[in-house]
Amino acid sequence: MDSGPERAPLVWLLVDDRPGHRTQVVGLARLAGVAGVEKRLAFNWLNRLPNPVLGASLFSLDRAGSDPLAAPWPDLILAMGRRVVPVARWIRRQSGGRSRIVLLGRKAAGDAGAADISIACAHFQLLPHDRLVELTVPPTQIDRASLDAARDAHGDPLEGMARPRVLLLAGGPTAQHRFDPGFAGRMAGEVAEAVRALGGSLAIVTSRRSPAASVSAMRAAAPEAHLHEWSAERKHNPYLAYLAAADLIAVTGESESMLAEAVATERPVTIYPLQPKPAPFGQRIAGVLRRAADRHGPWARFCRAVLGGGWITPPRDIAMMHELMARAGQAEIFAGRLNAEPPVAPAAAEELAGRIRTLLGSGAA
Repeated sequence: MDSGPERAPLVWLLVDDRPGHRTQVVGLARLAGVAGVEKRLAFNWLNRLPNPVLGASLFSLDRAGSDPLAAPWPDLILAMGRRVVPVARWIRRQSGGRSRIVLLGRKAAGDAGAADISIACAHFQLLPHDRLVELTVPPTQIDRASLDAARDAHGDPLEGMARPRVLLLAGGPTAQHRFDPGFAGRMAGEVAEAVRALGGSLAIVTSRRSPAASVSAMRAAAPEAHLHEWSAERKHNPYLAYLAAADLIAVTGESESMLAEAVATERPVTIYPLQPKPAPFGQRIAGVLRRAADRHGPWARFCRAVLGGGWITPPRDIAMMHELMARAGQAEIFAGRLNAEPPVAPAAAEELAGRIRTLLGSGAA
C-alpha cells in the first residue's frame, strides 16, 4: 500500500532573548543547509537551577511568553545556551526519542549525554567527548549572499572613501573585559595611524554595548574617521552594508560573534584585544578544576565528573581564541599594523555541516 509522499524533515530552532544565541543557531542552520522553524523561548526564575536538577522538563520555561511546543515533534533540534537544554531534552522525550539534538555553546555542549552533536569553540576548554565538535569561531548568519543583499538594500556607506577602506568594529565592556574611554581613545588612535600608513581611510562602527564616553573618546582620537554610532531608535541597521563595503576589518576581541562575523566576510581581519579584568573567584576555581581534570587519580576523576555533568563550566579563554585564530590563518592580533591576508576557510565547518545532515537523515521519518 502506498503510504504517500515522504514528508520533509521538520527542524526546530530554539532561540532565547540573547541576539548572539539566535545568530549562531540560525547561522548553524544555514551552514547545514536546513530550513528551520524558530521557536522563541522565555524563562522563569527556575532557569537558574543547574541542568542536572531540571533534567528533561519545562519547569524553567515561561510558557505564556514562549512559542507553543506541540506535536508534530521535530526531527532535529538546533539550540544554544544552558537554559534551552532541559527544554530540548523534554521535546526529545515527547517524540519518543526520535528528535535529534544539536547544541551550541560553552554551557550546553559540555554534557556528553545532552545532545547527539555538541558544538563549542576550542577556547571554551570543555572536556573532550565523542559527540563534541570544536570550532575556532562559532557559526554566524553572515555569508556572501547576506552581504550582497545588504549592499543591494543599503548601497555603499563608505562610497568615496580612500582605499583600503578599513572598518573598525567596536564592542564594549563585558564581565571579563574593560572598555573605558582611555582605552577606546588609544585603540582608535593606533588603528587610525595604521590606516594612514596604508594610505587608506577609516570607518568606526559601534555596537549597543559601546559606552557613550568611549564613543566620544574614539571620535576625538580619530577625528578624520567616518563614525557610525549604534542607535536603538534607528529603523534599519546598516551593519551588514558596512561589512560588505570594507576592504580590511579590525575588531575588538571580546565577542565571539563579532569575531566570527568579521571572518565570515572573507576580508582580512585584525583583532584588537580589550583589557582583561581579574578573573572572579568562581572562574578561578573552575580553572583549577579544569586543569586538574587532565591529570590522573581520584581527584582528577572527581573534577571530570563535576565538569562533565554540567555542575561547573570550565572558563572560556578569549586570548586563546585569538591565538587559535591567528594560528589557523583566520586573523592577526594587532601589533601596530593591519592584516592584509584574507582568512583561511575553516575545514571543520563543512565537516560539521555534513555531520548534521547525516544526523537529520537518520532521524527523519
